[in-house]
Amino acid sequence: MKKIRYTLFVLIMLFALNVEAEDHCDSKELARVKEIAKKVEFDYDYKMEDGKAVFSITAMNLNSDIKVLIIDNYYNQVYKEFKNQGNNKGTLNNFKEGERVTVTINAYVPNWCSGKKVLTKTIKLPYYNYYYSEEKCKGYEDFKYCKQLVDSKITEENFEKQLKAYINNKEKSVEVKKEEESSTLKYIIIGVVSLIVAIGAVVLVVNNISRIRKKNSL
Repeated sequence: MKKIRYTLFVLIMLFALNVEAEDHCDSKELARVKEIAKKVEFDYDYKMEDGKAVFSITAMNLNSDIKVLIIDNYYNQVYKEFKNQGNNKGTLNNFKEGERVTVTINAYVPNWCSGKKVLTKTIKLPYYNYYYSEEKCKGYEDFKYCKQLVDSKITEENFEKQLKAYINNKEKSVEVKKEEESSTLKYIIIGVVSLIVAIGAVVLVVNNISRIRKKNSL
């Protein structure tokens, strides 16, 4: 009877130890999943719907050991999930321009690490520039507010003001450059003339010395 009790006690202890050993997330496993999460990259695109830009976000390098989720501003409710649509890619649609999207990557593995948050990323979507195609932008395509996508929302008044300032600064730069080029050319011409005069003077002196020597030798 004592032997049976002892055996049961050992079995219970072994079971308890086994449960305790399994009831935690192994650091090596979590580190492995984190490395997988770091490889996930994001890209965005947009299309026009009813005169407004609607954005989509694509997650690349998805893996079955992770879940890539978009959560709300309170970090407690999942409302969108990237799912593999082929080639380990997943796309979610209907994002607003200028939206700041928080993406959380969780472990999704058959052990106690499952559900652990391993990485958080923030994606800042740009604004669509409704003024980029205006005639005023022709010749100034390198100006930031003459591009299709911009970092901040811009009003027509601000667009006009910023473009005018950009054009004025560019024209001033052109004028300064022309003046610098003109000054450089002037210095080059003066240098060349001075060199010619110096060479002429040397030649004249040499010739005079040569004549004097000839006279003295007679």
